Amino acid sequence: MAHIGYSWPTFDVLTQEIVRAIDPQRILDIGAGGGKYGALLKDIVPRCELTALECDEAAFPGLRETGYHHILPITADGLYKQSSDLYDVVILGDVIEHMLHSQGRDLLEFLNYRSRYILISTPECMPMSRPVFFEGHNSLWRPDSFSWHDYWAHQQCGVMHFYLLRGHDNWAGPGLAEVVEKVNGAGIFNRYQDEKTQPVQLEIRDNRFKQPAGDDNFILYRPF
Repeated sequence: MAHIGYSWPTFDVLTQEIVRAIDPQRILDIGAGGGKYGALLKDIVPRCELTALECDEAAFPGLRETGYHHILPITADGLYKQSSDLYDVVILGDVIEHMLHSQGRDLLEFLNYRSRYILISTPECMPMSRPVFFEGHNSLWRPDSFSWHDYWAHQQCGVMHFYLLRGHDNWAGPGLAEVVEKVNGAGIFNRYQDEKTQPVQLEIRDNRFKQPAGDDNFILYRPF
């Protein structure tokens, strides 16, 4: 699929396979823009409730046509006023680099307690200056930006990074290791730079808390 707006297609197939493996009931697409992720996912999980967060009213007709069931006409920090809303998957596709790093970090920690999984696609080495601050690129999200999180997966493809964070809400359903194993074994490829390809091979970063329970065993909190 050709990219919609400024959202790059590098991880489109990977995103579809991950969402297929998670099989969510509710997805939140933050900064939905032209509705790329609705178009990518509506046939992958047809029973899933798709919600777009988008503050540009001009985008609303296109988002409804694309297949979103709900539109939140707010900016991302408006989610703090709706803190009881829970989602199986939250998507930030080519979005988080438009925020101040401190704002993005606060948002991710908030979402970590209100979602099963967070999917992030973001570039580095891609300057973009605009007269309106949040239309430009303002922060860099390399793996060290996620050292605060205890259980996540990552792959870099060219200048693009993909992150899959396991949230704290609802440990039911497939765990991170199961999702990553399934996706890595699917024989799919990331595409970039004039149709160059790279095999999907997500790597898990695991720093989950382990409580000693005896001389030879331990209790693993947050097992999934």
